[in-house]
Amino acid sequence: MIVRSDGVSQDPVGALLAEAFPYQHVLRADIAADLRRCPVLLIDPPNKSFFGHVVELAIGLALCDQSPYLRLLHCLDHDLAARLLDMAGYGPTNTAATAYDAWGRIGSAPHPARVFTVASRLAHVRNLLNDLDRHCSDSVDVAQHLLKQYPRLLNGRVDETYHTRRVFRTVWASYSSGFHSAFRSYGSTTAQLSLLDGRRHADFLLGTTVLEVKSGRLDEDRYLDELIRQILTYALLARHDGHRVTHVAVYAVRYQRLLRYRIDELLNQLAGTPIDLAATGAALAAAITDRPRRRPAA
Repeated sequence: MIVRSDGVSQDPVGALLAEAFPYQHVLRADIAADLRRCPVLLIDPPNKSFFGHVVELAIGLALCDQSPYLRLLHCLDHDLAARLLDMAGYGPTNTAATAYDAWGRIGSAPHPARVFTVASRLAHVRNLLNDLDRHCSDSVDVAQHLLKQYPRLLNGRVDETYHTRRVFRTVWASYSSGFHSAFRSYGSTTAQLSLLDGRRHADFLLGTTVLEVKSGRLDEDRYLDELIRQILTYALLARHDGHRVTHVAVYAVRYQRLLRYRIDELLNQLAGTPIDLAATGAALAAAITDRPRRRPAA
């Protein structure tokens, strides 16, 4: 951990990004100005973190051609996992194995209520896994046992689910108005893209575009600064890991806005000079690798 002259510790990864890209404030100002012009959805989910998981998972279920989120599904009874995938529009294909791991998308898009049901169940599994990951290495096995003994963990509170469903309808209508088609046009989808051997995870890889989904507020500098650090990190690590990535994008759900940038142009702009993407990515990877390893993302 680096200590600044004022005695405050500074994250070495953040310090590296700040030194390599001193003009992040320019992008922050541009994004803030752009979002201020957007029609904002008037939504207020009862649990914003849970709602963010639901939206991300629902988008993944709608975009992926093969069954996504297998780590979450493996925490469930096989029959329940298969039923959820069926609700989300997946099933065995002619060339697929019978295991749901290999199921593919079949038929037309499922009804939003069905997508919400599946996404909310998986969001509860994700929250459980995230809690377990902090304390044990066999978190999937423990989650399987807990969910078998206490299946109500998948349901949450009735009032919270009811209000979350109402907000989801509003968001899903916006998503379906053009964002889904735009994302499909980028190419095939990988959900929860693992980077640097699982030390970081991007929400999606769409063809050659790394996509981050933000369902919450982006009306303060601290939110935008964190967003910019995320997209810089994911862009550099994706290239470092050998993915043929050309763009990075942000879907600001609440603001009904999709922002997309060419990686080389964006990073050169934020650096103020042409940079060596490979060398910068390697330096970032080394800074992250030197830190204590995070648990796998759920």
